[in-house]
Amino acid sequence: MLLIMAISSVVIFYALRTAPGGPSGGGVLNPLSSQEVRQAYEKRLGLDRPVYEQYFVYVDHMAHGDLGESLVNGSPITDLLLTHARNSLLLGLTALAISYLIAIPLGVLAAVKRNTWIDQLAMGGAILGMGVPNFWLALILIYFFSLQWGLRPSAGCCSPTQLIMPALVLAAEGTAVTTRMVRSSMLEHLREDFVRALRAKGLPEWQVIGRHVLRNALIPVISLSGLRLGWLVGYALIVETIFRWPGVGYLLVDSVLRRDYPVAQFFSLLLIFFVLLANWLADIGYGLANPRIRVA
Repeated sequence: MLLIMAISSVVIFYALRTAPGGPSGGGVLNPLSSQEVRQAYEKRLGLDRPVYEQYFVYVDHMAHGDLGESLVNGSPITDLLLTHARNSLLLGLTALAISYLIAIPLGVLAAVKRNTWIDQLAMGGAILGMGVPNFWLALILIYFFSLQWGLRPSAGCCSPTQLIMPALVLAAEGTAVTTRMVRSSMLEHLREDFVRALRAKGLPEWQVIGRHVLRNALIPVISLSGLRLGWLVGYALIVETIFRWPGVGYLLVDSVLRRDYPVAQFFSLLLIFFVLLANWLADIGYGLANPRIRVA
């Protein structure tokens, strides 16, 4: 994780510095400012130095706990983190809750009722959820529920009425993928010998399904959860921008467009760290779901 973070910091730093434009043209200075004013501004920020020198200065500041401040509005990054991370956590956790609360029961039901209309309806909905891009789904919901029917606001934060549409869009594809995976894993375990043995002992069917089959079937779902959190980070950039939800994704996109280097660098690394942490937690989840993995 430390190696990936170190490599990522170098890549992000150089990518921002070598991209066209700069802070002097990103909304900080007047567009009509002279070249001399722009050069003086960049010199004050140290942008006239070689890129590798700028990187070592940046690392030194980070090592001493100086996260910097926004070049656009002068806000400390710690203040931006507290505000925008809270909004992103609210959106992300709501989307995860919606996804798993729908996907796991629906996948179990589709497996138990295999080849019935319930199974076909659930798999049809899952295919539709996987096939519709999240940005297109967001635009459809905004068009109907905001513009046509006026039932929900199209943007803003952070009331339940403003939260529901971006959370549904963020949860849509994950719900579809998880439903299909739960169904597939359940069908695989329902054919195993231990299930027949439990039924032969007279154990009620709901205990066979809920306490034994589902626990084993959740192992691939847990492994997927690490990737799911990574997907949420990527999709949040789109969803938060469309719905103007003031989270980390929206702030990151805005800071990149404005060439707000300190903000873009810090929050890019924050999202990478979050993805790495999610995958590490998924590894821990393997052992909690299956003791055999923990022993191995």
